[in-house]
Amino acid sequence: MMYRIMIVEDEYWTAMHLANEARDRRAIVLGPISSIEKAVQFIESAEPPDVAILDIQLRFDEVFPLADLMRKAQIPFIFATGYEPEDLPERFADVPHFVKPFIGGECVDAVLDLAAARRAAS
Repeated sequence: MMYRIMIVEDEYWTAMHLANEARDRRAIVLGPISSIEKAVQFIESAEPPDVAILDIQLRFDEVFPLADLMRKAQIPFIFATGYEPEDLPERFADVPHFVKPFIGGECVDAVLDLAAARRAAS
């Protein structure tokens, strides 16, 4: 089953690593995207992502408004970031969270599990 994974990450090497891991698992990669505005365009497109991997800090912006929009659109996501779990707003306590440095394959596997669970539930 092919899933569309949106990768929102502004660190080039991290973004490329995640994208390669996703492609290795036959996922369709949207991005990598380094801005909230571009990510919103994907979410509102005719073919939105099935799931997403979000870095919390994109240059000077935090990704939490995007995460709220994704929740509203019922698009599951994980955080892959330098932030510790206790640094997250409480409303995201249930979101899978990977702290940098992390193993990209584990992040991609986790987000693909969310995609499969979403598809099975619908």
